[in-house]
Amino acid sequence: MDLLHEAPGGFDGIANAFAMARLLPTSHRMDVKIGLMHQGVLFAVGRLDGYRQVNFFADHVRAQGWHEHLLGGDADMHGCDMLFAHPADAAAPEEDPSFIRRAPVELWPAATESSHADP
Repeated sequence: MDLLHEAPGGFDGIANAFAMARLLPTSHRMDVKIGLMHQGVLFAVGRLDGYRQVNFFADHVRAQGWHEHLLGGDADMHGCDMLFAHPADAAAPEEDPSFIRRAPVELWPAATESSHADP
């Protein structure tokens, strides 16, 4: 990964996961731009090829508490295909606009005691 600014604490584990991901063989060149952000500032970028590399890296980064962003405009994503926010400033999942959640819909009315009574 290329550092753009000083990395926050815990970056060594992320850098190691990125280096290991780059060693995995790929069958296609996807050229996925990965970014790391802390306090709203993009501090590191790197490129991965293939599903195996991207999946390996994302799994390890999520396991270390980083929060993944997949959707957003180019400005929101800092020009990256995948963006990970530092655990200290990651939004709670319900506050994260990159995940769309619909309100639950009641398909059948809830059964009541009176509806189960014998006629």
